[in-house]
Amino acid sequence: MPENGGPIMPFFNEKSLGTWVKSLEQFIDKSFEHYQTMVDHLSFPLEIQETKNEFIAYANLENYDQSQIQIEVLERALKIIAFASESNRFADDKNNITQFKQANKRVERLVPLPFAVKQEDVRATYGNGVLKIRVKKRKPSAHYIDIQPEIEG
Repeated sequence: MPENGGPIMPFFNEKSLGTWVKSLEQFIDKSFEHYQTMVDHLSFPLEIQETKNEFIAYANLENYDQSQIQIEVLERALKIIAFASESNRFADDKNNITQFKQANKRVERLVPLPFAVKQEDVRATYGNGVLKIRVKKRKPSAHYIDIQPEIEG
């Protein structure tokens, strides 16, 4: 075996390997920063509080009107959906140019609940950019089945 460690060793000495690892770490860190930014644009801040009788969810939807927000009641969760449409029209009569741009944005969050929920147990209010959802806790109900004696024969 040659003393220099072979034909690829000049590319991987201690200094270059350390530089390469540092570059990889920086790349991964930047990727996570971009991922977090992307997630922030697809979602919205949400806080949940629990009291003895209810769950309360606070969603920060300050960039949306009440008419742009929907709450879907699922079996054991709530889905909060907010959507907005923005359109701009630019007209340059001098050059006879008209430009129309439209953008749609949709964000949603799923709020899992530790119990089955019914629509009549959910109340929501919206004010100052905050959606407040109150979910009344239901007491678990047990359903017992009568056991009949088995008849042989």
